Amino acid sequence: MAATPVVELKARADAALANLTRQAEGLDRYLERSDAPGEWTAREVLSHLLGAAGWHAASFVRSFAINDLPVLDLDPGQHYMTDDRRRMAVRDFMAALEEQHRSVFAYVESLPEADLERKARIPVFKTFMGTDEITIPVYLGAMFDYHWNDHAGQLAKIRKAVGLPSAR
Repeated sequence: MAATPVVELKARADAALANLTRQAEGLDRYLERSDAPGEWTAREVLSHLLGAAGWHAASFVRSFAINDLPVLDLDPGQHYMTDDRRRMAVRDFMAALEEQHRSVFAYVESLPEADLERKARIPVFKTFMGTDEITIPVYLGAMFDYHWNDHAGQLAKIRKAVGLPSAR
């Protein structure tokens, strides 16, 4: 059975996934559009959320440790576009994001509560958290709750810019 912090994190991550899904709905015709010049397109936002090609969030979370912390050098300004992603439809992006969510939480829900204190070193987090040593719950909250909701907000702006109704 999952530890209480994981249950709460999963509920917030589920809500973020639902928000992202609502915002992405109907954007297939507008994947190459942004809300303003110089801003990311819907395709770039969705590609960014998947991370670098070949990167697997669940594998990264499995690497969190007590000593000899793994390092993840994130580049928040990178959208990680690939040729494959240039051909993806919204449903393909969402299926990949749903799988990322599912696989991470399948692993984390299996952990004893003590293992949640394992850490990774994520240098970019130091700028807004004051430390780069991040526990599993902090990482999950930052990536699946804050990060996904933030980018769902970008998709909402794109929806508005292209004349789609607000997602509910």
